[in-house]
Amino acid sequence: MKIPVRSPGIYDYEIFPAVALKGTRETFEVRGLGAESALVPGNAYRIYVIPQEENISAVTLEISETGSYPFVETCADGSGVVRFDYTFTREQIYTLRLCAVCADGSKKLSDLRVFCAEDDLYRRTPMRGNTHCHTFRSPDGHEDPYLAASFYRRAGFDFLAITDHHSAEGSADAIRAARDIPSEMALYPAEEVHVPNPYIHAVNIGALMEGGVGLDSWYRGHREETDALVRAIAQEYASRLPEGIEPMDFAWRKWIADTVRENGGIAVIAHPFWEYDAHNTRDDMFRLLAREKIYDAAEIAHGQEPGCADANMQVAFWNDLRAEGIYIPPLGTDDAHRRMFTWDYDSSFNEVCSVVFASDPSFAGFAQAVREGYTAAVEFYENAPQHVIATYRLTKFTVFLLERYFPRHDDLCFEEGVLMRDAYLGDGEALRSLERMNGRVRRYTDRFFGRRPDAGRTEK
Repeated sequence: MKIPVRSPGIYDYEIFPAVALKGTRETFEVRGLGAESALVPGNAYRIYVIPQEENISAVTLEISETGSYPFVETCADGSGVVRFDYTFTREQIYTLRLCAVCADGSKKLSDLRVFCAEDDLYRRTPMRGNTHCHTFRSPDGHEDPYLAASFYRRAGFDFLAITDHHSAEGSADAIRAARDIPSEMALYPAEEVHVPNPYIHAVNIGALMEGGVGLDSWYRGHREETDALVRAIAQEYASRLPEGIEPMDFAWRKWIADTVRENGGIAVIAHPFWEYDAHNTRDDMFRLLAREKIYDAAEIAHGQEPGCADANMQVAFWNDLRAEGIYIPPLGTDDAHRRMFTWDYDSSFNEVCSVVFASDPSFAGFAQAVREGYTAAVEFYENAPQHVIATYRLTKFTVFLLERYFPRHDDLCFEEGVLMRDAYLGDGEALRSLERMNGRVRRYTDRFFGRRPDAGRTEK
């Protein structure tokens, strides 16, 4: 099987850390991986620093040469590691061109990359995951919830919110199973809400009602009081809603979002332009919910419709909203009803996801990141280029991470996901292997982001 790698160079050379704090002097280490790429102890190497957003051609008014950029020169130590100090001063991607110093100049070996981040972004960890999918707990879904989670981990996902129709039971099943199986994957309680009927689609992540049930289940036991409350909301807002907004349609959507948030959860507009005869959400309703910040986020990349027509229009509409000064954090969801490795209507599994930049993987850390807008939606369909939907700032960081961080991260997750499945199915050796390897992803992340105990930094 051919393994797709967007940047083969990351398997020839590595640099740690690969993310630097703006304005802070950092010590970097570079080494070759394997005999072909080994750096020779005692030999001199030069590292040119090329800022992606500051082409030197704009200064020299001619096509730039590598030698026009600043560089550092040092020798490899006895173990073939090159160390150098540098202070990056602008948030952006930097190419570090590694060259061997020769008698007649220098020879390019590889282009390494680092990202310089402002403090708020530097302190966060990127988590790739999914906030909308189904299992056999949905009438139209398939697979055991924990087995579905193991498939997502195998694909490199750090978090998962299983959102079965009408119920949080699927997510609860997976969370219960995870208590006895060591894993670094975060599982959040969630559901797809259809209140008062299947016309409404909304995603509730994290909010559980009295008795530990989801909003949909709770509503079925409290219909009369809820219906009265929603009618009151409709009456209150009827005279001030934009033309074309049906008051009860708005009231149900608002009640769902308010209730989810009051119970500590994240309320998400589900696939607004998913088509069943017509778009699931009217354009003017989507605009109103986003403008008034009634929901915390919206599914902008969504892999259900053949040809992704809904996603194309959601992205365009989201961009139009931003042009109007309206911002709602974007999420990417596969809405998979089964985990398959080829696209069909039931599954774009591992082809659409979200990257959330969180202070920690707990639900509180995840929720805060979403509410503050630290999200990116990502599509990467087979034989197609990756597509990131986010602010420019988060897009460039996400592009860098997809190229430089996630490939090795996903290698480690794959091993863990396979063992999660086997341990759940009763394989004691798999369980013991998980116990031994627990923490590998975190340790890799710490190295990538320079969170080592010996990572001494000095302010410039």
